[in-house]
Amino acid sequence: MRIRNITIKHWRNFEDIDLQLDPDASLVCVVGANGTGKSHLLELIAACAHRLGLAQGVEIPRGDPFADQHDFSLQFFLAEGISKTTEEFVKQQGFTQWDRTLSIKSQRIGNSTETFVEAGGVTETNPSRSLAQRIVEALQQEQSVHFVSLDADRAYPKKNVQIHEIAQAYAIDWEGTEYTRGRSYRMTATLYDEWIKYFLAQENQSGTRLIQEIRRARKSGAEPPKFNDPFESYAASLQKVLPHVLFTGVDSKAHTLLFDTTGLELSFNQLSGGEREIAFLVGQIDRFGLRQGLFLLDEPELHLNADLIRNWVTFLTSSIETGQIWLATHSLEAVEATGQQSTFVLERNEHTRKVDSLVRLDARPVLSALSRAVGTPAFSISRLRFVFVEGEEGIGEREHFRRLSAAAEDVRFIECGSCNEVLRRVPVIKTLAKESDTEIRVGGVIDRDFRTESEAERINSEDSVFVLPVHERENLFLHPATLSVLLEQNGYTNIVPTDLIREAADARAGSWIFQWAMATANAQSLPAISPKAKDLAKNQTWGCITADRDAVFNAVVGACGYATEDCTKLQQLLRVGADSYARKRTEDNFWRVCEGKQVLNEVSRRAGFGGAPALAQAAFAAWGREQALIPQELVTLRNYLTTL
Repeated sequence: MRIRNITIKHWRNFEDIDLQLDPDASLVCVVGANGTGKSHLLELIAACAHRLGLAQGVEIPRGDPFADQHDFSLQFFLAEGISKTTEEFVKQQGFTQWDRTLSIKSQRIGNSTETFVEAGGVTETNPSRSLAQRIVEALQQEQSVHFVSLDADRAYPKKNVQIHEIAQAYAIDWEGTEYTRGRSYRMTATLYDEWIKYFLAQENQSGTRLIQEIRRARKSGAEPPKFNDPFESYAASLQKVLPHVLFTGVDSKAHTLLFDTTGLELSFNQLSGGEREIAFLVGQIDRFGLRQGLFLLDEPELHLNADLIRNWVTFLTSSIETGQIWLATHSLEAVEATGQQSTFVLERNEHTRKVDSLVRLDARPVLSALSRAVGTPAFSISRLRFVFVEGEEGIGEREHFRRLSAAAEDVRFIECGSCNEVLRRVPVIKTLAKESDTEIRVGGVIDRDFRTESEAERINSEDSVFVLPVHERENLFLHPATLSVLLEQNGYTNIVPTDLIREAADARAGSWIFQWAMATANAQSLPAISPKAKDLAKNQTWGCITADRDAVFNAVVGACGYATEDCTKLQQLLRVGADSYARKRTEDNFWRVCEGKQVLNEVSRRAGFGGAPALAQAAFAAWGREQALIPQELVTLRNYLTTL
C-alpha cells in the first residue's frame, strides 16, 4: 500500500496543497519549521487509512480530521499480492477495469460532511464507489498488519510489571488479530506499556509449547522438535541498526529484557536513551510484522545522534518491502538519508499565515543547489550556521568539533575531505548564497599543519576560514596546564607535561622534519618521493638524528633515486627542518606545533589512560570544572564560531 496523491483545498492550517508522489516512492520525508503541520499530515493519513480498512481504529491527539472543516482527497495504491482477501474478491468478481487505486474524498461545510471512496479505473460513479466499498470491506477482514503509526510522544521510564499483569499477559493470544491489527494504530505510550508484557508472554508461551511438543515426541518415539526462538528476527534486526547491542533474552524474575553490549549484560532500563529508542522501535516493526503497508513515524530523530539516525532510516527502507514509510522530521540526517527527491518542504505563507506550499526539495532550483552545496535540506538553511571541517564522514570529526566548540544547536559541522576542499567550498557557497539572495552563515576550520603565521592570517581574512592555532585539533588536548591536572588525577605527580610531550615527539622527530620539508615552497619542484624513502625518514628518532645527522639524511636522499641537483635540494631542506625542530622542541609552545595525533596517543598511554579518547574525555571534564583551564587556542576557535 502506497499513497500517490494528497490534495488539501483547506483543512486546519493547510490551504491549496497538492502533493504528487512518484508511483514507486517507498520513503517520504516531510520537513518544515515548527507549526507548519508535519504531524497533522501524518494524522490525516492515519484517519484515511482507518476508513479504508487498513487499520481497525485510529488514535489522534488533536482529534479526527474528518470532524474539522475540510476539503481534501487522498489516493492510495494497493499492489498485487498485498491483501489475499482483496485478491480473491477481485478475481471472483472479474473487475478488470480497476487500476488498483482507492481515492478517499471528503468535504465538510458547516455541520454537513460528505465522504466517499472511489475505485480508480472504473469510469461510472456508482459502480466505482460500490466496488471501493467492497474492497474496503475485504481489507477490514485482513489478518495481516498493513498499518503502523508511532507518534512523537515516546518516553521509556522504568516500568514495574505487577504479577497480576503478567498472569493476564500469559493468557493473551498476542498473534491474534486483536493484538496485531487491533493494536498497530495505538498511541506509543500504549504500545510501550504492552511491550515488555508481550516479551514475557511470548517467552512463556513458546517455552510451554516446546515442552509439550518434546513430551509428545518422547511418548511417540519421534524426533524431538528443535527450538525456534520467537525473538530471533528481532535480535537480527536490532543488530542491523545497533551492531554492538545483542538481545540475549528475557529475565522472567526481574520482568525485563536483557541485552549484551560488548560483553556487558544490561537490562532494557540500563541502555542509553538512543539504544532504548531503537530497541523499542525495532521491536514494534518486528511485533507487527509490517512489510507491505504504511508506516508513519513522527520525529524519527528522538533520542538519536546523527549517525544512528542514518542507520535507523536505512534499516526502515530495507524492512518495509513494498509499502511506504512516512517521516515527519526536523532531522537534517534523516533528510540526507532519504534524499532530496523524496523530501517535501512545508512552508507557511507569511501574509495569510496558511501553509500553502508543499514541494519536493529538488524542485526548488536555487535552494536545492545551495542545499546540495551545504549538505543539508533547504528548509533549515537560514536557521543554521554551517562550518566545514577536514575529515571524512563516518569517522566522527563533526562530533569532535561539536564538543570542542561547545557549539549551540544551530551550528552544524560538516566533514568535506581535505583542507583544500574546505578552502574551495566556503567561498563558493558564499557566492552562491549571495547570488540567490539567501541568508546563510557559513565558515570553515582547517588545521594549522606547517603553515606560517602570515599564511594563516591570509586564509583567515581572504577566505573566511579559521586556521587552528595548533598543528591539528588533537594538539588542544596536549595543553600543558590541562595535562598537569590529569596527570595529578592519575597519581603521576613527578611527570612534567612538557617533558612527556617532548619525549613522545622526539620518538617521531623524523616524521615531523620530513613533513615540514615537504610543506615548503622549495619542495614543490621535487619529483615524487619513493615510499621507501618516506618510511626511512619517518622512522628516525631525534636521538638517531642528533647522533649522526648527515648519515641519516644521506640514507633518506639515497633511497629517493634523485638526480644530483634534487638530492642536494632535498638534503638541504631536511637539514633546515632538523634545525627548526631542534629550536621548537625547547620552546614553551612546542605542544602546539608537534604532531598532534601521534603524540597524543603516546602521551595518553604514559599518563595512565586507555587511549586518546579517554584522555580527551577527561580533558573535557576538567574544562567543565575549571573554565580557566580551557586553552586560549580553543577560546579563539569558539570566538570565531560566534562571529558567523
